[in-house]
Amino acid sequence: MKTTSKWKLPLGVLAAMGIMAGTAVADDTTGLTDTTIKVGVMGPFSGNASSYSKAQIGEMAYYKMINDQGGVHGRKFELIEEDTACQPAKGIAAAKKLVSQDKVFMMHGNSCSGVAMAVKDIVVESGTPWIVAHAVNPNISMPPTPNVFHGVPAGPAYGYTMGKFVMSKPGTKNVVMVEHSNDWAKSYADPTRDYMKTKGVEPTMVLAMERGQTDATAQVLKIRQAKPDFIVASLYEAETVIFLKDLKKYGITDIPVMGAAGTDLENTLARIGDIDTVKNYYVPHAFIDTVDGPGMKKWNDMILKYYPGETITGFSYVSIGSAVAAVQALKNAGPDLTREKFIAELDKIKDFDTGIFATNITWSADDRHGVKESAVAGFVDGKPTVMKSWNQPM
Repeated sequence: MKTTSKWKLPLGVLAAMGIMAGTAVADDTTGLTDTTIKVGVMGPFSGNASSYSKAQIGEMAYYKMINDQGGVHGRKFELIEEDTACQPAKGIAAAKKLVSQDKVFMMHGNSCSGVAMAVKDIVVESGTPWIVAHAVNPNISMPPTPNVFHGVPAGPAYGYTMGKFVMSKPGTKNVVMVEHSNDWAKSYADPTRDYMKTKGVEPTMVLAMERGQTDATAQVLKIRQAKPDFIVASLYEAETVIFLKDLKKYGITDIPVMGAAGTDLENTLARIGDIDTVKNYYVPHAFIDTVDGPGMKKWNDMILKYYPGETITGFSYVSIGSAVAAVQALKNAGPDLTREKFIAELDKIKDFDTGIFATNITWSADDRHGVKESAVAGFVDGKPTVMKSWNQPM
């Protein structure tokens, strides 16, 4: 996506800045030795969003597998974990430590868009290559900056998928939306609304449900009165569980609910413990198969090899695809690695099949949203099923 600025510097000054920046970055081997590549991995390893840390665990399992295969050009990954607890203040402290104290070569991961937005300026200023592999706020990587890449479907891709799925249900005219009033939720809800508008449908009602809210009675009673054809819920996992439970509590079990990528089917079912409560719940699903499907077996085996006690959910795969792409870029950069070479090779990743995402990754200097689409997952006869549209399994 191209952007225009309201101010301009003289061409000579810009050229000089470019030369200086290019020289500085061209020789930047921060975080590298002849045998190691330091990678900073930020994630919510504690707190009520700690289930999102599965994304970082899957990514780290992949890097450990590459280490066991000999690494990349003789270098093995040294993974440095930092807990953000999904809190911006802790994220800022973690990013500063990774950049200034640990001096990592690159950063990979980060769940929670609020944290990612809070640390963005720190990472951009440092020049550290950063592959964002779970947080979906499109503004994290837009407008494009030299060192930030989105390695999962960002909000617009998921929102488009959500809206398309909702409108694929025949007769959908009355849609109620329930969402957090933060940028994360807007990154899903706004594109969903935009797609619905192309089909002549405006939401009948938009209801707020904030993070940390422990009761959805008010929202549910309004929904019961509205009698929608579909509900779109752009909520984090903890609030989704509360919302779905309260829907059932008030007898609303036959209206389908389209969730956002802040949840997945398996983890939501595990937290609720009742298939009847989630039988009409759908979520964006970025992968080629369900968690227990044959297409995911090799990835499940990989994760369990390095993290034997791990419970695998859809979150477990979120960061693996971009790790596959990162390793390919490192291979392409050659043994004389620098940050500049790595970034240049990431920008050459085109229509790259990761073997795990439902769609391929493409990055460029003008567009750092690597994954443009998603599938949807829902329960069919009580089993998680990947779907391309309403009642149409992949």
